[in-house]
Amino acid sequence: MTELKIEIEKKFKNITMRLYANDIMNVIFADNCYVDIRDVEEVMVWVDKIGSGRLFLNLYEGAYNTDLSPEVREFAASSDNNKYTISDAMVISSQAHVLVTNFYVKFNKPVKPTRIFTHRDEAIAWLLEEKRRYYAEQKAS
Repeated sequence: MTELKIEIEKKFKNITMRLYANDIMNVIFADNCYVDIRDVEEVMVWVDKIGSGRLFLNLYEGAYNTDLSPEVREFAASSDNNKYTISDAMVISSQAHVLVTNFYVKFNKPVKPTRIFTHRDEAIAWLLEEKRRYYAEQKAS
């Protein structure tokens, strides 16, 4: 299991945010909740405060019986709302999450590199590789 050093953590009603020292922003959804656009807007105010021009590798972890509103899915996929994002990794643990997440990727077509994983360590490894690739491309251009 990959050990990550927490830089800062903030708990919201339906979402816990953990920023790790390696720029991974862990988005953890609570069990048995419906995440609507108000939840995300509250989180984004916090991210704006800590962002300071940083770019993050988002590690989303779903929970038991959690659902996201269509507005949240549209928000997450848009270029306007990804100013702090290098890439998104989604760790899923149930067949229902597989269906919903695949639908999100195919229907909403996220603007940033996005992959689905069943193992957290694989998601973290991919995110760190995406970070390396992104900064290598930035340096080359």
